[in-house]
Amino acid sequence: MIFFGTGSANIDTKKTKNTVCQHCKTDNSLFINIYRRHAHVFWIPVFPLGKSGSSYCSHCKEVLSQKQMPEDLKMEYKNIKGNAKGPLWQFAGLAVLACLITFVIYSGGKDKENTQLYLNVPVIGDVYEYRANNGNYSTMKIRRVTEDSLFLSLNDYEINRISRLYKIEKNENYPEDTYGYSKSEVKLMKRQGIILNIERD
Repeated sequence: MIFFGTGSANIDTKKTKNTVCQHCKTDNSLFINIYRRHAHVFWIPVFPLGKSGSSYCSHCKEVLSQKQMPEDLKMEYKNIKGNAKGPLWQFAGLAVLACLITFVIYSGGKDKENTQLYLNVPVIGDVYEYRANNGNYSTMKIRRVTEDSLFLSLNDYEINRISRLYKIEKNENYPEDTYGYSKSEVKLMKRQGIILNIERD
């Protein structure tokens, strides 16, 4: 379940100049509070949505929204709002997202590099994840390596999603029988998209 919503943070509070509270008529008692709303996912701020604010009288405690303010106060409010800068933490989610994207790109490149290395230099115990003719997925494990051939034990089970291969990747699921393939045949299966990934402990 994904939790998302909005929140707000006070980004500036300034005392107004040459203003009088319209309610209690006290001079220089008005403050402007500026807030910035932000969207969040799992309570992590992702990006700001906009700014709003209100005035506050320190003497009579009257609070006014922008629409309720007299014109002179409204002008000062707009200036303070325009100059108010929010905290960088309201962009924390974007920073996290950028890091995740960078990590995924790096990991994908590293996985591709490792797969090619494992394909060129196979060792006993390597597990080949492959797509079967019926569209399901399974694995086969290298039991013996010779100069030009690989001898693989085929997993007794298949599964309909590649992301669930871990459920059948168990030593007891591999029989003693092995099938021999030339190294060139295995590389061809990789190029054809039959072998999808190679895992090595």
